[in-house]
Amino acid sequence: MKNFNRWSFVTFVMVVFIGMFVSSIFVFAKGQKENEDYTTFPGSHKNSWKLEATEGLLIGGYGDNFVYNGGAVVPIGGKATVDVDAKKDIGRMEVVFSGTINPEQGKTYTGEIKLVYAGFDEGSAFWEGGIADYIYLHGDSGQEAPVMPKVKTYLSSWGPVDVFVDGELIYDDLVGHMMYTEGSRDSKTYALYNSDRSGFYSPMNPGDSSIANPGKREIHFVAHSVEPDKGNFPPHTVWIHLNFQKVVEL
Repeated sequence: MKNFNRWSFVTFVMVVFIGMFVSSIFVFAKGQKENEDYTTFPGSHKNSWKLEATEGLLIGGYGDNFVYNGGAVVPIGGKATVDVDAKKDIGRMEVVFSGTINPEQGKTYTGEIKLVYAGFDEGSAFWEGGIADYIYLHGDSGQEAPVMPKVKTYLSSWGPVDVFVDGELIYDDLVGHMMYTEGSRDSKTYALYNSDRSGFYSPMNPGDSSIANPGKREIHFVAHSVEPDKGNFPPHTVWIHLNFQKVVEL
């Protein structure tokens, strides 16, 4: 297993962007917890999860990889597959699409982009050994950084990811994260809104948020480095962020 500090995306973002403000944001919701130290919601827990997803979106690129106003979200098509065992914390996930990415300053890649997630890592209690189900993440949940609204997450994983372009390995062993969630982004504008939709979501005020399509499902995939870059959001040298809007449970 990797050292947890290697994967501490939460801590790093808190330190760089939120500073002293984190003490009031990043606390566990003690009154809501159903398990030790983390918040969950009821669901039909199962060992085997098999998902196929299409209608991919590339969320931004170098400089802004969350694009709360939806302006630099690009439809990419593509396909994502998830085949994991949540009890044994094993399995494989792949994302394939054709297009152009700008994952770090001054670097652009065009071709068939492939992300491969084939390992899972222990970390915080809510990671549940590397693959977790039926937990809350992000926003003011106190579980992961507030880079997006608090979202019901039916399945989530943490572990390394390799990135290929036209079959050539360009990034090895990046930090990987996947979430199968309710539909957080507006299906037309691709934006993340605040609670009354009068403005866009802000990580500085994570309690003021909304979920655009609670009855819909989507999958999020991210891959990022740990080296710092204050010119990027989140502040790492390399970032790739993808959403898939149509998901089928097999």
